[in-house]
Amino acid sequence: MSKKTIAGIIINEVETEPLSDYVIDFVTNATKESPYLDFKKTIDISKSSAFPEIAKDIFAFSNYGGGWLLLGWEEYKKNQFVPVGLSSDFELDPANLQTKFNSYTLEPLAFDYKEFNRDFKHRFPKANEEFRKKINSISERFAIIYIPPSHKLLVPNKTGDYKVNGKEKYVFYPNDVFYRRGTQSIKPSKTELALIEKRLAKENYRLSVLSGDPDEVDETIYSNMFEITQMPKFVYSGKAKDYDSVSVKALLKQEKVFPEWCYKFKYWSGNIVTFENMLDQNNPYHKLVLPETITKQPIEDWLKDNDKFRIVKEILNKELHHYAIQKHLRYFDKKNILYYASEETRRQEKWKSRYVASTKTVAAKFFVPKLKRFLYWHVAFHADVLDFEGRFYLRILPTFVISENGKDVITDPVIGTLITSLSYNKYNSLYLNNVLFWIHQLGEGSDVKIQDYMTISKSPVELNAKMGIIYDIPSNEFRLEIDEEEDGEIIEDEEV
Repeated sequence: MSKKTIAGIIINEVETEPLSDYVIDFVTNATKESPYLDFKKTIDISKSSAFPEIAKDIFAFSNYGGGWLLLGWEEYKKNQFVPVGLSSDFELDPANLQTKFNSYTLEPLAFDYKEFNRDFKHRFPKANEEFRKKINSISERFAIIYIPPSHKLLVPNKTGDYKVNGKEKYVFYPNDVFYRRGTQSIKPSKTELALIEKRLAKENYRLSVLSGDPDEVDETIYSNMFEITQMPKFVYSGKAKDYDSVSVKALLKQEKVFPEWCYKFKYWSGNIVTFENMLDQNNPYHKLVLPETITKQPIEDWLKDNDKFRIVKEILNKELHHYAIQKHLRYFDKKNILYYASEETRRQEKWKSRYVASTKTVAAKFFVPKLKRFLYWHVAFHADVLDFEGRFYLRILPTFVISENGKDVITDPVIGTLITSLSYNKYNSLYLNNVLFWIHQLGEGSDVKIQDYMTISKSPVELNAKMGIIYDIPSNEFRLEIDEEEDGEIIEDEEV
């Protein structure tokens, strides 16, 4: 695959977007700064502000290999930070932030900004009275900035200065180089400069989503992408009858469509669009539209129009999710995740890995001292259809979910912390095996065949390369930054 197909980052062998909920749960679990993480109470980008100090950190992060700035944290003792939130009058336009930083360099850097809400009050159960007053005033509004790794040495092209008590303070000069050393943004030593050069040489070879150390030998790179080798030939469309969602569900249930609530069609411009043959009067979806309005068009015609192209991709995803539910997987639609439920203490599934027949624990009950109750953890995966250069692929991103009853997913800040801990302790470091497990389950060891009009290859997309590297945040480095005293111990009722 080409570089442009790799959009995410890797944390604990999980590929995800840089500012996804998984990442936010992960980094906000930390209480200390690290080479990849810095805490700020706020950011001011006005003309007279100390923004050059922020710009220096951004230069350092990007040259080091990327990282995050968290906004809304306050240092209460040396390198110990607590979430206090952003004030109600805090406003930051990401476009202005981007423009402000790029005014200092000839190599524009595209970083991401996101605001989010979290309630962190549960983190301070033993706070003293003085600190308790502070906690009660904590805002639930925070922000995060992702700084990507640079592809060239990133240096300022002009002086970064601002006034302190009427005196000019010079933070950097043109062509100064900055780098992260521990929790500081400093000028690199000769050894660190060599590390930057080595990273830059490898940065252009970020080819794979597999875990492992980079090497410079010929090798085959396997991805988490599976090509859709057979696409539906036709798209059917018809004007939707005036049914509400309850009536649609009841009608499909009567027609023995399972699951009747996970539709294989898309409402679009007053029409129902699907790959199902609605011209067939025996087709359940035929009853949802006005028969005289049904049209049948080659899928190629739809793929030529940008808006229709988007609809086709959404229906492909609906087909996938509907199929997975029929394979007895549960679907958590809020985060687009599929997983196995469990009515027992533990659930295991047999499958044939690349090497031998295996048994994988897919769900288990465990006790959480912090919550004083039993929960279930479930291995899970994001499944979505992506398009690259006119072809469609299924992408599989393994992850975890937590449930209280073995079925229904629960989410809150504490649960995010649990998932982080599970990622440390239980996630199989052989990322490819997790990906292959899920494609095996979907296709029962063969290509995934959905109806008679759609087939997904069981084999991951391959690439022969001179260098393979999975780069962003090594799990072992991040783990050193987590304050273990903040985390409740996770104890399973049985040993896995």
